[in-house]
Amino acid sequence: LLKKKKNVPAREGAILAVHEMHNALGHHAEPHIVPMLAEFIERFDDKVKLVAQAIEKMLIAFFQSVNPYAAATLLPYLFAGMATISWKQKVGSLKLLGVLAITAPTQIGYLLPEIVPKVTDCMWDTKPEVKSAAKASLSECCTVIHNPDVQPLVPTLISANANPKETTQALDALMGTTFVSQVDRPTLAIIVPVIHRGLRDKDVQSKRKCCVVVDNFCKLVCDAKDVEPFVEKLYPELKRVEEEVPIPEIRAYGAKAKATLVKAIKDGGGKVPDEE
Repeated sequence: LLKKKKNVPAREGAILAVHEMHNALGHHAEPHIVPMLAEFIERFDDKVKLVAQAIEKMLIAFFQSVNPYAAATLLPYLFAGMATISWKQKVGSLKLLGVLAITAPTQIGYLLPEIVPKVTDCMWDTKPEVKSAAKASLSECCTVIHNPDVQPLVPTLISANANPKETTQALDALMGTTFVSQVDRPTLAIIVPVIHRGLRDKDVQSKRKCCVVVDNFCKLVCDAKDVEPFVEKLYPELKRVEEEVPIPEIRAYGAKAKATLVKAIKDGGGKVPDEE
């Protein structure tokens, strides 16, 4: 019924029927609704406004009450919606992600390393509506970050993820932060993309700042599983600083940061890339 382009009542009726089914059955309806999410998300781009409004209302209600443990299953559908050429599907998917962050904060915190790059891509979209929705969505997702040292910097880090020119400003803010609380997976998810970009910068002072920040926060990583998703981004770049930068002082910063990262990995029972 959703694919009947010339039959508006059929499309709207199908959406309303699913909405009522969800209202009546609650979590029991989820196994039937989730496989159809891709088709539902396509309706954000429906030419008839009434149908597009009905799908938004239905999906927001669904995401507001969905089982939090379904978050990992739902994300691929949202990522696919963000990757389409349709700006309305992108905006709709980003809105749903923001709702999911409220419904399943613990799960979104764990999944934030996957979420940040996908939403950041949307922040570079040419359509202003997509950029705005992406920023709002990532801001909502980042409310799951509870590290008191980093919380005040989250808006700066979100902005730096969206605008590479603000990387230096974000690094300066991180340099001025005294890390005293445990650094966990959600915290790293918003910091590491900025650090990775700074490490790849040609400016050696940016590399130095990144090395200092990595050295500081890695001392407070208590679980190797928290740092594991970021090792591939950090370790090779720190090794490159240690071995390739022509200034001895900067190479020393790279070596120190790499050693602290390796210790964090090993202390948590993880494996260092070179030693696998």
